[in-house]
Amino acid sequence: MYKSPTPASLLPTAGANGNRQGGGSNSLVGRLIKSRATKTIFIAYVGFCAIFTLKHLLTYESAPEVIVYPHYELERTYDPEKPYSVVSELSTSVILSKMFAFSTPDITDNIQPFFVRSEASPRPDDISLATFIPQDDLSELIRLVEYFPGPISAVLHIDHPSDEAGASNPISRLHTMRVSNPKIRNQVDIHLITTPQTHRRPLSTTIQQQSNLHRNLARFFARTDFVLLLDADGSLPATDISKSFRDYPQWMEKLRTGNVFVVPGFNVSMTAKGGVPPSTLEDEETPVDMVPVLDYNQLPREKQTLLSHVHDGKVILSEKTWKRTIRNVDFNTWATQTRLSAIQNYDPYFGPSVVMRRDKMLWCPERFGNNQAACLFELYLSGADFWVLPNDFTIHSGERKQAEITERERTINTRLYQKFHEESCLKHARAFYAAGEWDSDRARHCRISCQKVLAVWGLVIRQA
Repeated sequence: MYKSPTPASLLPTAGANGNRQGGGSNSLVGRLIKSRATKTIFIAYVGFCAIFTLKHLLTYESAPEVIVYPHYELERTYDPEKPYSVVSELSTSVILSKMFAFSTPDITDNIQPFFVRSEASPRPDDISLATFIPQDDLSELIRLVEYFPGPISAVLHIDHPSDEAGASNPISRLHTMRVSNPKIRNQVDIHLITTPQTHRRPLSTTIQQQSNLHRNLARFFARTDFVLLLDADGSLPATDISKSFRDYPQWMEKLRTGNVFVVPGFNVSMTAKGGVPPSTLEDEETPVDMVPVLDYNQLPREKQTLLSHVHDGKVILSEKTWKRTIRNVDFNTWATQTRLSAIQNYDPYFGPSVVMRRDKMLWCPERFGNNQAACLFELYLSGADFWVLPNDFTIHSGERKQAEITERERTINTRLYQKFHEESCLKHARAFYAAGEWDSDRARHCRISCQKVLAVWGLVIRQA
């Protein structure tokens, strides 16, 4: 087949020495690459890079740790035992307003943590009693230090004027008690809340106090890792609960891992003043003064004495622990048991005193005035196991009367708690599902307790 000749102008021409002119530049680059000088420069560059890299590695490994605050060990952002905190640049009112978001600034701006500090420094692994003291009954502090040998974190809320007729000055009385009672000086931390004069209630009103706020405040400023969240209805810890945990190290280990320990509650029976049986006074229109059957110095301090008083009718079961509609704790079983027993069928209205961690646990919802059951229900849904202590209990002497609230406020609290039950189920179920833990053992309480709520909302979602 015929091929057209290649034009001579497109072919490279040869030089005088017979080499083609187009390959001159390539041969020059090749000679430079193969030259001794180029090889020497390349080896020197590689050696320099290796030495430079090794130097930086050795410098990084031997460099001292950089400490942002050279005179402060960053263990946690707040420590009442140390004078400096990384949150000290923020004002107290800003910090407390964020911590207690459901409270008004009139309350958070007037919180004084450690208004009175105990002279003794508790051990971190001890158990603090977290409670609040009514300003009209400061003598309860005396009873608490007699029954509880450990540290006490108490909130004192002054919410009505002390200059009215018949009202004592709680601050001056508190200082008098500290001077005269060494146990109060050594055990009790007081955190003060003072309601402004413009918001204080008169003595004649019966507005329910923000007890859930008080519980959170007392627990937050406790100086130990564990707290006894005592129901602030006048109950007293009849036994040495801290000793029980020291005697059983396995209980303390459960406590560290986030378990909650229930302290069963009991009340002293009441009778009409003068020994008249209450049944004979039912038809009388005049109110009858009721007095406890047992005196203060006759309160039981051990389980066998308690069971004897229950058998005689002098002590009755507390509604918050042994309510008939609640089957969390069976009294007949508790009376004979010597080991921990787990709560299986949890009721949302279960509200006894409990021992728990101070940190890493959910806080009491402050939308309620006084509802410890709401505190415990969220703990249960979050995965905490509840155990009933076999030998410890609390006793209500009957000397302190329950604060009366109006029927309207009681209705509001009941309806709020019904909505709160649904909201808590949905919130925790969503959190477990988002974290991929819905089928885990930790979420079993939420799966069991919230079946009806989740079924209803699941039906609504599918229909939408």
